[in-house]
Amino acid sequence: MSNHNTERNNPKTHKNLGNPPRHPGSFRKKDSEVFIGNLPLDVKEMEMVLLLKEFGVKSVKKCMSLCSSFVFLELASPEAVQLAVQCLNGSLVRGRRITVAVAEDRRPHEPAKINTGMPDLELVLCEELGLNSDPVPKADTQILTPSKQKALYAVPIEMRTSFLVHMLKDCFQEVSWLLSIAKVTGKVGLLVMDTIPQSPYFWAIHLTKECHQNMQKLFTALAEVESQVPFLIKQDVHQGTRCLAECVVGNEGNAWNRCWVLEKAEDLAMVFFVDFGHSATVPLNSLRKLDRDEFWKIKPLAQPFALQEGVFPPQVMMRQILEGKVVGQLQREPHILKFALEAN
Repeated sequence: MSNHNTERNNPKTHKNLGNPPRHPGSFRKKDSEVFIGNLPLDVKEMEMVLLLKEFGVKSVKKCMSLCSSFVFLELASPEAVQLAVQCLNGSLVRGRRITVAVAEDRRPHEPAKINTGMPDLELVLCEELGLNSDPVPKADTQILTPSKQKALYAVPIEMRTSFLVHMLKDCFQEVSWLLSIAKVTGKVGLLVMDTIPQSPYFWAIHLTKECHQNMQKLFTALAEVESQVPFLIKQDVHQGTRCLAECVVGNEGNAWNRCWVLEKAEDLAMVFFVDFGHSATVPLNSLRKLDRDEFWKIKPLAQPFALQEGVFPPQVMMRQILEGKVVGQLQREPHILKFALEAN
């Protein structure tokens, strides 16, 4: 969601450290250690050493969760940790936005398993889906160039019908929003809310008069209530909890938005922002109560789309307006609409 800077600045030239985010919990303090979360399951420890080599890596320990992995690295000094956080927090590793924080809370035992991200996307060969395609070349034949390979991208979990139906029933008690998506056709303007880098998938708000009215009504109501609703206590947060949390929305800062708890572990919660189509890991103590049905009458603002051709670049494309037309539905997930960009 955010427009984070993905360049790693030289620590010698970076003087204004500020206050870096911290990985929360009640662990033994160790200021020379950094936490990196939301990494791919198959990430290698050496990749992390190379990523932080300019900060003086002394040791690295990888831990696994259900859908991702995270690591603890001891760096040269507390100052190096602060620089690493400032330079790398929110950057991309294989299309995932990583969380980099001061790991002042490391427990002496193994960290709890935390579901901190959706699984990586992968290319799925057409024949694996029962679709027609050219035979896969044998080892002694010439390999097809990527542009000629007939392959489809695996649909991200948060865009699949099984996930959306479950979430919609919990949040809105009905799934009419999902069924109404297929009615969108023809020329459209889309406000991009989140993209899956190096894939064709993205979440966007279909810019219509009705949608604009819903946006105004919803965000006004949330802004009025934000400072009044209480923060949730740890015991009240569980999978399926409807709540309010801050979501990074690019250069414009943060916005409080409706969200649904996917998972919680220790002092963290993974939430799905229903109006932005974005998942993120946030501290439990940052969630506010938002369980009154009146805040869930407006259907989700964003919906899933897929580019008809091409994929999104590694850079995060946030708050951009795309003009083009809806040209059909995705065969495997008909609620995901195929979008063709307007020719320049």
